[in-house]
Amino acid sequence: MLISSFFPWFVVLASFTVRVIVYGITYTSGIVYVIILKNFQTGKAESSWISSIITTVMFATGPPSGRLVKALGWRVVAVVGGIIAGTGLLLTSLTSNLLFLILSYGFVTGFGCGMAYMVACVAVPAYFRGHRRQKMAVAMASCGSGVGTFIFSPIVQYVYVTYGWQNLFIVLAGVGVQCSSVGLLFRPLSTTSTTDSEKVAEKIANWGFLKNVGFHSSHLGFFLTAFGDSIVYGHLGEYAETLGFTTDKGAYLYSVIGISVMILKLLQGVALDSRGSTVLPIKLAIFFFFLGGVATVILFVSNEYILLLIFATIFGANTAASGGAVVVGILETYYGYEHLELTFGVNLAVIGIGNLLGSPIAGLLFEAYETYTPVLILFCVTKVLSSLCFLLVYKFSSQTQKTYITEVKLPQKEAFMEDKTVLTLTSGEKVPLLVEKLPRRYSDVISENMDTLL
Repeated sequence: MLISSFFPWFVVLASFTVRVIVYGITYTSGIVYVIILKNFQTGKAESSWISSIITTVMFATGPPSGRLVKALGWRVVAVVGGIIAGTGLLLTSLTSNLLFLILSYGFVTGFGCGMAYMVACVAVPAYFRGHRRQKMAVAMASCGSGVGTFIFSPIVQYVYVTYGWQNLFIVLAGVGVQCSSVGLLFRPLSTTSTTDSEKVAEKIANWGFLKNVGFHSSHLGFFLTAFGDSIVYGHLGEYAETLGFTTDKGAYLYSVIGISVMILKLLQGVALDSRGSTVLPIKLAIFFFFLGGVATVILFVSNEYILLLIFATIFGANTAASGGAVVVGILETYYGYEHLELTFGVNLAVIGIGNLLGSPIAGLLFEAYETYTPVLILFCVTKVLSSLCFLLVYKFSSQTQKTYITEVKLPQKEAFMEDKTVLTLTSGEKVPLLVEKLPRRYSDVISENMDTLL
């Protein structure tokens, strides 16, 4: 019984570990980009596809992986994903052809990582559905992305310098396969444990959110922020080298980004659970995306390495807001808890497109102007525009909100009221709820309050 009640935290650990591996492989592609430039004698624009394709495929795998999860279950998809990722990396070690490398590293490895990543994303919210620490659990699991970027960056650089690029991919293949062993911890949930809120969700889930103008505005924001992030992840290491810093120092910047991502995701999870505010997630997105764009000014002020470190830290904070509990909070609040699986799949696809285009376009700009100045300006503009997209959603929604008072039956004997007092109830007794929501999202509020009390 104790193991059963504590098992959801093992799922958090498994999700965390999968993200460490997946992000360690895919988000050190900026280092791989430099390696390809030095060993394949290719141009910056064509080589930039390496760092964008693998992350694009990883995210774009979300919708088909979701269907595979429903058909085969979490364990099977995670195990198969690890095998595919390891196979792609092993094939990459056998080629010196850029096209084949794009196929094996970008598509095969990216697809395998995407399968494992999708399981890691959906398992934790499902296991903690209705738990008062759900956002914190999601944040803890998503910290794996920052840890992976942090620890893999120096390891990838060290293995490359010591053993060469081919042996580097062999080592990464061995690491990627470990998603399969970790995936065994994703035990399926009991089909008999469906809560009342889940039953409500199943009845009203549909694709109606696609008619919501705000949904398209927010996902334009997600696209722009992913576009900008792809520029930095794909070019920050090489940009540092153009300033005269060593490859090791360029790789260390990715580690700093990873630390910043990890710390900020934890802090965001704590804030979201403690405040319980439905608008806090989008406020965090607005602030951090804008901050990420404005931080570009640091790179124009001076070429000192300390300023690169400061920029990497702020960029990590910006990246933390583009995933984890913040994204889940935005999607649940504005487009319905019952639509989360659908909106999350669309979200991954949009982020994938942004990742695909950012780095290559930045490479073309650099080759055209032979300086990173227009690239940095492009990054700044996309991040600020992203922030404005979310600001529009927030402002429009705030202006159309109304207050509703209703009664909801709750199965618990105790319930926290609006004024923070505790009310003792008999089973099935009705309790008034003060709700500030749009009429069409009222069902979301009922589910949200019931989940909090279950």
